[in-house]
This record gives sequence, structure tokens and C-alpha cells, in this order.
Amino acid sequence: MSNPLAEKKLGAFAIWAIGVGLVISGESFGWNIGWSITGPKFFFIPVLLTAIMYYALIQGLIELACVYPEAVGPQTYVKNAFGASAGSFISLAILFEFLFATPAVASSLGEYLGFLQNDLSIANWVATIFIALFCVVNLFDLSISILFTIGLTILAILELTIYESSVISSFKIDNLVNNSFGEFNFLSLIKAMPFAIWLLLAIEGISLMTNNIKKEGFRKHLTRGYQAAFWTLILLAVSVLLLAGAGINWNAENWAIISQDNHPMPASLALILSKEHAIVQIFTFIGLFGLIASLQGVGLAATTQLETFLNFPSLSKKSKRALASFLVFALSTFAIWGSHTSYLIELSVFGAVFMYFGVSISLFKIRKNNKLKGFEGLSNDPKLNFKHSDFKKGKSILFSVLAALISLFCLLSLAYLQFWAFVSFLVLGMVYIIFLNFRKSKT
Repeated sequence: MSNPLAEKKLGAFAIWAIGVGLVISGESFGWNIGWSITGPKFFFIPVLLTAIMYYALIQGLIELACVYPEAVGPQTYVKNAFGASAGSFISLAILFEFLFATPAVASSLGEYLGFLQNDLSIANWVATIFIALFCVVNLFDLSISILFTIGLTILAILELTIYESSVISSFKIDNLVNNSFGEFNFLSLIKAMPFAIWLLLAIEGISLMTNNIKKEGFRKHLTRGYQAAFWTLILLAVSVLLLAGAGINWNAENWAIISQDNHPMPASLALILSKEHAIVQIFTFIGLFGLIASLQGVGLAATTQLETFLNFPSLSKKSKRALASFLVFALSTFAIWGSHTSYLIELSVFGAVFMYFGVSISLFKIRKNNKLKGFEGLSNDPKLNFKHSDFKKGKSILFSVLAALISLFCLLSLAYLQFWAFVSFLVLGMVYIIFLNFRKSKT
């Protein structure tokens, strides 16, 4: 069955909707775990670092997407800069990002429904059912249509608007300023960074769709869509963090509720309006759609990315998709029942920042080498005949270095926090590259 996204070319508005839709679940949960480390007011510091990194990153991604519009993903940029082995390693990092984001989003979806039913014990079962549902859907190679994606994104933004308008009546800046929970130091900054990154994680998924962007005005549509998605998400994230932090009259009981669950937004709204209030119920119900959209998106990305690792001659295309879907279901189910959401977020962010670092230094190296011949992802279409020289060199290098430095800091931080996961990833990556090289030598 054809992919609806491939049948309709994307303009700036659709790109904005897809970018926001991929990320918006980060506003629904995860940030409260960062709060539990630094407290609400100091959490804005890792959020600021994250915003700088992502703004710099998307400037580089816009340039790379324009110059290599036929690229299959960020791994193509790394391959062009550092060779096939480096590209394969980044493919593994991308798999980590989406494979662990899938059960994290599913866990929050389960808790949202559990909150509505006043029974959080059903959360893991609900999460498992939704994972199974989307893994079956992915067997048919379906994706959300443009119209459906836009609709879900608008619903998710409506949800956040309901939240903000409901909380603002209780807004007292003293609640935020005088909050004494958590602590801020260098170690707490390191620990909180993954949960700040979670607020914007996956916006780079726009770069996976360059083949579907309108050729006429390609750069304009991509730039406007990327920039609008970034600033929309920043506005939503900052307003949610500010209003939630200042809207609650903090005490030990309230702090324990907000800082330890996977549904901080309805929980915080319930503290202000009461759990039985109609607005709380409506808000939580609408919030499910944003989580469902994100789950479908990251689940499909994980399945598609995993397929590239199952490139065996004996497997047909349908068999690869079936095996990849089953593995995503099995691994996600194991993660839902056997791990904490905070750990899943850290692993997902680990894969993401590894890829961000690779892409950023790749842009720097490609510009330094100043050649395009033989690179993958180039287009013969005169409408897509962009070169790196079409982008300001100083600005491009500045942003690539800035994104590389912050993502490297995040990568080293996660290596410190999850040392054995870091070592396991490196070992797995090296084994995979050795395996690919062995297969290549036999053909």
C-alpha cells in the first residue's frame, strides 16, 4: 500500500505540522523528571542549552537537506563525510533514538488512560496494547496522512492551550521562585540534560522527508517549516514549564505527585482544579491524541530503521517488515514492563545526541573538503541544485561547531550517567561494522 506522505508534496505548513507532531509528546511528560533533579526554576538552564543546540542543529540540517535532497536520512550526511562505516554507526544511533522512545511514549499514553480511569495499574497493559496495535498497522506500511497529521497536531496544541488557560488563573511567580525542591549544581545539570532534550527530541525527523517536499521553493518551504516548528515547540515548552511551576502551591505531597509520574500535566491540573473537574477530563482525553500521533510516528520510524539491519537475501520485503515489527513489539514490551521511563528517555536521548554530534561534525568536514562529487543524496533536478556555497560559510561553521560542542557535552554526560549502556552501544556498533565489512568481503 502506498505511503500517503509520498502522494502529496509538503509545503511549509505541513512540514511545521509534522515537526510539531513528532515532538509534542515531550511537552506531555518527561520534563517533570528533570524537575525532580534541579527543581522547576533551575530546569530552565538545561532547557536553554537544549534550545541553543537544536537551533544550531536545524540550521545545519536545513543546509544538508538542501544540498542532499535525495538523502535517506542523517546517516547519508555522515557517510559522505567519514565513510560507510561511520554512516552505519550513525544508523545504529538513530535506531536507539526511536526504539527506546517508542516504549517511553507508550508508557505515558498508558498512564494518561489510567488517570482517566482512576486506575494506574492498567497503564502497562494499555501501553502494551497500543504498541501491539501500531506494530500490526506497520505491517501494512501505512503512515498518517497529511490531513490527519495536521489535525492531530492542532488537537495537541489545543490541549496545551486548555492547560495554560486553566493554570494561568493560579499563576503566582512566588510559587516558582520559592520552590525549594531539587538542587542545582554541575552534576544535577548533567542529570537533567536528557529530560530537557526530550522536549525537542525528534524534530530532526523532518529531514527524513526531504523527498516529499515541494521542489518549487524547496529551500523556502523547508526553512520556514523547520523554523516555525522549532519556535512553536519552544513557546509551548517554556509556557508549560513556567505556568506549571508557578501555578501550583508547592508542598511535599504535591511535589511527590508531579515529580514521579508519567502524566504530570493532568496531575498538575488536577491539583489546581480537582481531579473530577470537567476541564481536567477533557484535557486528558484530548492529550491522548498527541501521544497517539507521536507513538505512531516513533514506532514507524523504529520499525523502518530496524529493517535496514535485517538486510538478508533470504528475507523478502514483507518478511523484513514483519520481523522488524515483531522485534519492536518484543523489545518495547520488555522495556515497558522491565524498565523506568527515565531510563528509556536517557537511552533515546543518547542515540539522538550521538547522531547530532555526527551530523554537526560532518557538515564541518564536508565544507572543509569543499567537494560534492561522488556524494550520495545529490539531485539532478535543476530546482534542487543547491551547493554549500549557497549558504553563508561563517554562519554555517558557527552553527555546526556550536551544535557539535553541546551535543558532545550531552554525549559525555550520558556516558557518565549510563556507562555500561554507552560501552554496550560502542561494542554493538563495532560488531555491526565488522559484520558488514565481512559480508562485503564475501560478495
